[in-house]
Amino acid sequence: MPFLLAGLLLLVLAYFGLKAFARMRPNEAKKWSRAVLGAGAIAVGGVMTLRGLAVLGIPVIGFGMGLIGVAFGLRPKPGGNRGEPGGNAPTSSGAMTRREALEILGLEDGAGEEDIRAAYRAQMKRNHPDMGGSPALARRIQEARDILLRS
Repeated sequence: MPFLLAGLLLLVLAYFGLKAFARMRPNEAKKWSRAVLGAGAIAVGGVMTLRGLAVLGIPVIGFGMGLIGVAFGLRPKPGGNRGEPGGNAPTSSGAMTRREALEILGLEDGAGEEDIRAAYRAQMKRNHPDMGGSPALARRIQEARDILLRS
């Protein structure tokens, strides 16, 4: 009898939940879909972990937490975990050398102004912050172009 009542309660909740979902605006519906799927993933991951499948359960819990985080506006920064070639730490003197600038743009010594501009455009297409690239790397690419064009 208790299972029958619990099942009936779940059906009533599902009915009203779906009715409310149908009236939502698309962005609101997307938010709540992610939140509900995230809660479900956390529940499934918890059951898996308690049943001895922690190797599978813990990543599922993490996925569910990520869905809930995205649903409520906690988004990662674009390119935030991207490894940047050569790092973005300044040299010991704090200024970029001509050799470093050539490496960043992928040029050989003696490259002309046209080659420098073409290499700069190609690097910025791949690494621009508006396209998911790193702002720090974009600044280094601009600095490399400026150094090479000045000399």
